[in-house]
Amino acid sequence: MQEDGSRELYDDTAVWCNQMFANGLSSNLIPKSDRWFYLRITNRANADVTPEETQYLQGVADRIFHEFALPQSQFYSSSHECFLDVGAYGTSPVQISEVNGVVNFRSRPLADVFFDTDQYGTVDTVYYRCYKTARQLMQAFPNVEGMQGFNKDNSVHNKYELIYTIEPNTDKAAKKGSRVGKGRPYKVTYWCPALKEPLQESGSSYFTFLVPRWSKLADEVYGRGPAFSCLSQIRALNKMVKEALTSAEYLNFPTLTAEEDSIMLPMKYGSRQIMFHEAGSEKPSPIMAGNQPQYVMEMIRMYRDSVNRSFFVDQIIRQEKKERQSVTEIQDVRGQMLNQLAPLLNRMETEYLGPAIEATFELLDRAGELPEKPASLAGASLEVSYSSPASQSQFATRLSDISAFMQDIAPLAQVKPEIMNAVNEQKLLASYAQYRNISPEVIKTEEEVSEISRVAQEQIQQQQAVTAAPQIGGAMKDIAQAKQLDPEGVGQLLNI
Repeated sequence: MQEDGSRELYDDTAVWCNQMFANGLSSNLIPKSDRWFYLRITNRANADVTPEETQYLQGVADRIFHEFALPQSQFYSSSHECFLDVGAYGTSPVQISEVNGVVNFRSRPLADVFFDTDQYGTVDTVYYRCYKTARQLMQAFPNVEGMQGFNKDNSVHNKYELIYTIEPNTDKAAKKGSRVGKGRPYKVTYWCPALKEPLQESGSSYFTFLVPRWSKLADEVYGRGPAFSCLSQIRALNKMVKEALTSAEYLNFPTLTAEEDSIMLPMKYGSRQIMFHEAGSEKPSPIMAGNQPQYVMEMIRMYRDSVNRSFFVDQIIRQEKKERQSVTEIQDVRGQMLNQLAPLLNRMETEYLGPAIEATFELLDRAGELPEKPASLAGASLEVSYSSPASQSQFATRLSDISAFMQDIAPLAQVKPEIMNAVNEQKLLASYAQYRNISPEVIKTEEEVSEISRVAQEQIQQQQAVTAAPQIGGAMKDIAQAKQLDPEGVGQLLNI
């Protein structure tokens, strides 16, 4: 049987780059220690949101973060597996389900998932194939025992092929947008080719598969990963490393040449070996081919750099520089690198993170585990606002604009101080905090600031009144004494 030549791997540059690529996406898109998204009300400015509504949005986001962080959820581990597949294949399917009351995420092998898109390019049909033993099928579908073609006594090695299908519901009730019964927008089917009838048919109010794609051309269904753009370099690099190893082997143990019948067979060649030859005959001599491995090593370095750039390793991992850099300079360089990845990362937010948050919200809302919604939000829709390091890097230019603006008006304010009255300090501070990914709870609203200013003004007025009271009392006492001494003159002078 001929062996598979693709398994002859001699260089792990692409494997390492893909690992760094997945690590970079995890740390820049979904850092577990940071709040990488917020919820906000659609078509409403943050300044118009009431404190009660802000508390609700914050509570819902906290509940979703808690669900993602649960070990049973496997969100962060499945996301890392997803990013590995995205780097290698450009597409990675992740299935969402509810297991023992917890929203569960599981990455699925791309070879066992087949999907298609609708007329707008959105994935709306998925076929997932897996294999289950007879015992596992009976646990998942108790009614399978009575189906034709099923044998519960099959051994563990005789597995059944199970097909999971989710597709748009063609029922008339589904067109009305219902979320229960036959009116659900998606139809879910479990079936086995070895059986004569479907195992289970049901509906779903959300799409149970996330299928993020790194990049794709127009009208393409499957995505293209970073490995696709450097596949030729990966193959050439693997070939060159193989040749370099072969060349090093020949340099260390070159081919020998000797006259016929001058060596006593069998000939042993290698370290700590003894070679016998006829007396007076020529000794074996190596054939020196004049190999120059330094040129091969230089080409290997060039190809490795090319693979690193294809996986964006040079942008995800900041290269250390010998000269000393300030924090601002490091942040600027980091922001520029992530800005170059913004178009590609936006697709990951649209096709993976956004649907994952929406599905989790719906499952938690169905289970009644979300905070009570204020009456003012009845009928309002929510949207996701990302605040991950990758998203914040796109705000770096806005922070620079704010700093430059303040530096520009500082000399003018020294000449004409009243120019600062035109600047809304509270909104300026709120914008700066937003671009720095500071929680909205840290910054007070305009109403709170106005109330604090009013209370402070009243306290100042009261303090001034208390300070002026002894002086007024002393003046009134002097006037009373003067009226007793000279009522007529003082009265005329004071007109009292």
